[in-house]
Amino acid sequence: MKGGSVCLKARLTQSFSRAAPTYDTYADVQSETATCLIARLKDREYQKILEIGCGTGFYTLMLAQKFLNSHILAVDISPVMVAEARIKLAGYSGVRLEKADGEHLPAFISGPFDLITASGALHWFEDLEKTIQQYRRILSPSGSVLFALFGPNTLFELNKTLRVFDNRICLPVNSFPKETTLQGFLSRAFNEWNVKELSLSRTYPDLLSLLRSLKNTGVAPRMETGPFVRTRAGMLEIERGYKKHFGSIRATYQIFICEGSKSPNHQITKSPNPQ
Repeated sequence: MKGGSVCLKARLTQSFSRAAPTYDTYADVQSETATCLIARLKDREYQKILEIGCGTGFYTLMLAQKFLNSHILAVDISPVMVAEARIKLAGYSGVRLEKADGEHLPAFISGPFDLITASGALHWFEDLEKTIQQYRRILSPSGSVLFALFGPNTLFELNKTLRVFDNRICLPVNSFPKETTLQGFLSRAFNEWNVKELSLSRTYPDLLSLLRSLKNTGVAPRMETGPFVRTRAGMLEIERGYKKHFGSIRATYQIFICEGSKSPNHQITKSPNPQ
């Protein structure tokens, strides 16, 4: 693994571990996304399910409640998140929770799985196409993947405002995959596939509330030299610019719902061929 990737994974693990106690309170976008995923799962039996990036386990709980007879293995890179999820799923004997990096699966995760799913995790991966191919290899012959991830236009209002203030400020969404990129990854891995875009928006009373929400779900703007704003005056200046351009502290979340199946008989409505 590359050195930069190691640093990124360590930083992500630290951020999400810090956010674990507050995550469920602030993760309403993530919760709505998980609800959308559950709604897309067909009423069929999945004997073995692998969930990547389970976090505090609210999507895991939805899976456990929908598929009472399934064996669910849910993993997350943060041991603190896994601990939170174990508390939430304590009453479900069919669920196993483990610490693992979903991009580089350890040997104990070998499959075959009937469903591999993830809500809001795969956009962090350095080599997503390689990861998708890895998932394909551990699917059962009729197995499928279903995952949701953020797109690069997520938080575009905040991104634009911060860039005007200081172009050294970095939002992690800038490196998230585009729709056409995802279409290419899926078309090379699966016989049947689909990418659907979903847009969710939230309005916050002020900039601090938005930033607090991001921090408490493990994501926040950053500068390599330290905090991107150090004074209340600086915060108010950014907030004025935000409202000038967008009228309010509104944040848009671009979400891609991705499906893929090894079986040509699996009913998935295909997206247009990638360019």
